[in-house]
Amino acid sequence: MNFAIIENGTVVNVIVGPLPDGVEGVLANDSVSIGDNYSDGTFTKPKPTESLTIDEQIAALQAQIDALEALRDV
Repeated sequence: MNFAIIENGTVVNVIVGPLPDGVEGVLANDSVSIGDNYSDGTFTKPKPTESLTIDEQIAALQAQIDALEALRDV
């Protein structure tokens, strides 16, 4: 038996086996993992985040650098 430890609607730990005394958890199947969402008795996987290409990441970082350098010139 697996048990999910839930904090603010998110699985923060999965315990395999019996729950230790004083620990509260929700019965979970083998597909539940840390980071999953839990609401109204149902587990769901988080939506995948959009991933940027390396070039897009570099451009975004460069924009942040430019903005910080502009602050230094003030």
